[in-house]
Amino acid sequence: MDLRSRKCQQNDQMSQFNCPVCLDLPNDPVTIPCGHSYCMACIKDYWSKDDPNGVYSCPQCRQTFCPRPSLSRNTMLAEAVDQLRRGIPRSVVSRSIKLKTQKRLPSSAVQCDLCQGEQKAAVKTCLVCMSSYCENHLKPHQTTKALKEHELIVPTANLADKICTQHKYLQEFFCRQCKVFICWLCTSNQHKGHESVSTKAERTDKEVRPKGLSEMQAENQRRLKDRQQELKDMKKMMDGMKRSADRVHSDSEKVLLDLQHSVERLQELLEEVLDEVGREKMEQAREVTENLEAEIKELQRRETQMKDLAQSEDHIYYLQMYETMCSPLESGDLPAVQVNHDASFEPVRDAILDLRERVEDLCNLELDKITKKVREISLDSIQAPEPRAREDLLQYSVNFTFDPNSAHRRLLLSEGNTKATLQGEMVPYADTPQRFDGWTQVMCGTPLHSQRSYWEVEWRGRGSSVGVAYGSLSRKGSDARAGLGYNAQSWTLELSDSCCCALHDNQKRDIPVTYSPRLGVFVDLNTGTLSFYGVAESLTPLHTFRANFTQPLYAVFGVGSGLGVGLDFARGQFSSTSDSVKLCPM
Repeated sequence: MDLRSRKCQQNDQMSQFNCPVCLDLPNDPVTIPCGHSYCMACIKDYWSKDDPNGVYSCPQCRQTFCPRPSLSRNTMLAEAVDQLRRGIPRSVVSRSIKLKTQKRLPSSAVQCDLCQGEQKAAVKTCLVCMSSYCENHLKPHQTTKALKEHELIVPTANLADKICTQHKYLQEFFCRQCKVFICWLCTSNQHKGHESVSTKAERTDKEVRPKGLSEMQAENQRRLKDRQQELKDMKKMMDGMKRSADRVHSDSEKVLLDLQHSVERLQELLEEVLDEVGREKMEQAREVTENLEAEIKELQRRETQMKDLAQSEDHIYYLQMYETMCSPLESGDLPAVQVNHDASFEPVRDAILDLRERVEDLCNLELDKITKKVREISLDSIQAPEPRAREDLLQYSVNFTFDPNSAHRRLLLSEGNTKATLQGEMVPYADTPQRFDGWTQVMCGTPLHSQRSYWEVEWRGRGSSVGVAYGSLSRKGSDARAGLGYNAQSWTLELSDSCCCALHDNQKRDIPVTYSPRLGVFVDLNTGTLSFYGVAESLTPLHTFRANFTQPLYAVFGVGSGLGVGLDFARGQFSSTSDSVKLCPM
C-alpha cells in the first residue's frame, strides 16, 4: 500500500468519529432518534433552518421527525472524543467502543464455536462434530443430508470433558455411590448394581432438597445485598471522613494562624511595655543621678571654701563667710538615696521563659489529646466487615503446632506436634522453664501475628479447655496462677460431654450448648474480641470475650480437664488414653 492509500485509509478511520455537519470531532455530542450523532450546536443550528411547518430531518439519512425530538447526550461518543483529544490512538478507541457495545452472553450460555468477533449463544451441540453452533451456523446440519444424521443435543460446554473416555458416549448418568458421571454402558459394567440415575433426575433431586440452589441463591443474594450496603456505608463513611478531615485541616490551619498572630501581638505588646517602662525607669534614675551630681558639685565647692576659710587670718572675713557656710545648699536638701543593686529586667526574662515552657507543655498535652482522638476515629470507624459464616472466617485461618517445651509430662504429642493425648504414664520430657508441671496443658509455639486469626480444634474424652493466654502465664504449680482461665492472663472455654462454661480471671459463666466436638476460635485484636464457635454443617456461636489485649496472645489447651481426671491422678489409677486435643489443618 502506497503512502497516499495509507493516508486515505487513516482519514477514513478518523472520520468515523466526526460530526457529519462540521466534519470535525464533535463538541458536546448528542444522538437523535435515528441513531446518528452530531455536535449539539450543529444539529440545533441545522434544525433552526429546517422546515417551518415543524418537520425536522436527519442531515445524513433524511429521516423526518415531528415534533422536534429531544436531544440525548451520547456519553460513549463523548468519552471517545475525550480520549482522542488526549492523544489515545483511534484504533484503540474504536476497539474500546466495539467491546462496550457488544452484548455480553450470560455465564450459563454456551458460545458458538464458529462465530468470529461478536460471540453468539449456541442453540445445539453436535456429538459427532464435537462442536456447538448458534442458529445461523446450525443451518448446515438442518439442510445438508450427511449432517442431518448427526446427533444434536442441548448446548453443552466443554463437551470433550463430558464424554466417557472408555465408551466414547456422553456421560448422561450419575452414580450416587461413587459420586461420578458415567455413560449408559457404564451402568451395565463397572457400575452395575450401583444406584445410578440420569443427570436430570439427580438435578431434580438436588433442586427439591431443603438446601437447594434456590436457598443458596437466596443466601448469596442476601450476602451480596449486605456486602453492597456495607461497601456503600464504607464509601459514605470515607467521603464523610475526607470532608471532615479537610474541614478540620482548614480550621486548624486558621486556628493555628490566629494563635501565631496572637503570639506576634503578644511580642509587640511586650516590646512596647519594655520600651515604655524601661524609658520611665531610666528617666527616673537619670533625674536622681543629675541631682546627685549637682549636689556633689556644690558640696565640693563648699569644701574648698571651708578649707580656705579655715586658713584665713582675716577675722572679719571669717565671720562674714561663716554665716554663708551655715546657709542651705543651692541644690536643696536631697533625701538619702537607697540604691537597689539587684535591680534588673531579668525577672521579666524569666517570666517569658516560663511562659514559653508552659505554652509548650500545653501544646504537647493538647497534641496528645488530639492524636488520641484521631487514632480512636481511625480504629473505631475503619474496620473490615464482621465475619458471619465459616467461609468468612477461613480467610483468616492460621496453622499452629504445639510447643514440645511447654507440654505437661502426661501429654504425649504426635502427628507433627498437632495432637496432644493424655497419658497415665509420664513422658520423659526434658525439664524446661516453659513446661507446665501442674496443669495438663500445652501452649502453641508462636504468638498470633495477624490482627485477625482463626483456627479449629477437635477434642475427645471427658473434657478439655481451649483458649488463649499471654506468654507470661505461669507454668509451674497446680494453683490458679497456671490454670487456663483461672487468672487475668488467660481466657478459655471449658468443655465436656455434658456442660460448657466460659472462664476468665476465675469468673465462670455457664453456656447452655449441645455437645460440640469441633471448635472454631476467632481472635480480632482490632476490636478486642475472642469468639468460640461450634463447628458442624454450620457455625454455632458459643461465647465471645471482650478484652483489651495488652500482650501477644498464644493458643493454649488443657487436656482431660474435670474432677474425674483429677481424682484418677490422685489415686494413681488413671489408664485411659481417650482424652486428646487435635489442631485441625486449615
